[in-house]
Amino acid sequence: MEQLHIVKRIELQEDITQREICTLAAKSPANITRLLDRLEKKKLIVRRDNPDDRRSQLVSLTGDGRELASGIASLFSALSGSIEKNIAEKEIAVVVKVLDQIEMNILELSEKSGD
Repeated sequence: MEQLHIVKRIELQEDITQREICTLAAKSPANITRLLDRLEKKKLIVRRDNPDDRRSQLVSLTGDGRELASGIASLFSALSGSIEKNIAEKEIAVVVKVLDQIEMNILELSEKSGD
């Protein structure tokens, strides 16, 4: 699941740095490196030197990675109707708002811990 989450993050922002992935996924650099190593072995991502910062690398999806990301989107789209069955749109909106705030709080905490 972690690998799929990372693939979806990279799909949303091509040529993303590992540091940006860490922040967005709220995971440690070591954890992200391990996940990216696995994805690279599966030929789902590629890493290349960042022309703007030689200390970092840019991560992007391969053709297979894009195909997987598209399949994930289709699967979640198909499942969302079943998952959201018998739940009012207002209730879903509240859950989404609360989860967004939790994510913001986690990101804020991770930024503070980096100081």
